[in-house]
Amino acid sequence: MNREGTPLKLPDILSLPGVSKAAPKPPARLPITLYDGGPDGAEVSDTYAPYGRLIPCETVITIDSAKIETPIIGFVTEDVYHNGRLVIPAGAEVHGKARTDRSRERIASDNQWYIVWRTTDQLNGAELVVSGLALDMERDYANGRWAITDGSAGLRGDLIKSDNWAEIKLFAATFLSAAAGGLQDNQNIFNPMTGGYQQSPLDSPKNAALQGTSAVLNQYAQQIADSIKQNGFYVRVPAGKQFYLYVMQTLDQEKAHKAESLTHSPTKSPTP
Repeated sequence: MNREGTPLKLPDILSLPGVSKAAPKPPARLPITLYDGGPDGAEVSDTYAPYGRLIPCETVITIDSAKIETPIIGFVTEDVYHNGRLVIPAGAEVHGKARTDRSRERIASDNQWYIVWRTTDQLNGAELVVSGLALDMERDYANGRWAITDGSAGLRGDLIKSDNWAEIKLFAATFLSAAAGGLQDNQNIFNPMTGGYQQSPLDSPKNAALQGTSAVLNQYAQQIADSIKQNGFYVRVPAGKQFYLYVMQTLDQEKAHKAESLTHSPTKSPTP
C-alpha cells in the first residue's frame, strides 16, 4: 500500500526501486544420459569354458545297437581348463543315451548329457546337465597322429552280422531266378520295322510255371536284400572306446549341483 493507504497494483510494484522488471528464468535442465536398455549377457562364474569344448572321454560299458536302450557311460580322461582354471576334472562321469545310426553303421547319441563329479572336495556328486554330441576319436598314441575319421559324428564300433548266410541266400535266389528265365522255350519272331528276328516266350504250361517261379524268387531276393539293409547287422562299441563329448553350450562349474538331474526332464530324441 502507498502512503495514502491505496493498494498497489502490479505496475506500481514493478516500478518500485530494487524490483527487477525481467521475467524469472526457468530452472536449468538436468543432463540426460543415453544408454542401451537391451538384455545384458548371461552371467558366468570365473570357472567356465566357452562354447564348443571337446571333452576327451572313454566308455566304461559295451554299447550294442541290438539293445539300443543301453546308455552311454564314460569318464573324462583329461582335465578341461580355461584361463588357467580347472572346469571339468579328469575322472568325472559322463552319461548319455544311445541311438542307432543305420545310415552310417555307428552308434549315435542324444543331445542331453550329464556330467557327474567324482572328486574328494565339496563338488563330489555334483551334476551338470549339458547339451552335446558324441564324436568318434581315432587317435594313435604311438605316433601322436589322428585318423581321418577323428571327430566324425557317432561312435565307430565292430559291425556284426546277425545272419551270416544272408548274402548266400540272396545270391542263390538271384541265380535261380535268372536260371528259371533261361529255361523258358522261346520262338523267333520277325520284326518288319527292324528287319530282324527277336525271341519271344512261347505260351505253354512250362513257360508259365517258369515265369511264376522266377517272379517268386525275385520277390524272395528283394526281401532278403531289405532284411540285410535293415536288420542284417548291428554295431557293438566295446568298453574302453575313446570318444569326444562335443559340448554345445557354455560350461559353468557353478551350475553343477547335487541332484541336478531331478530338476531336468529328459529331452526328446532327435529324429534319425
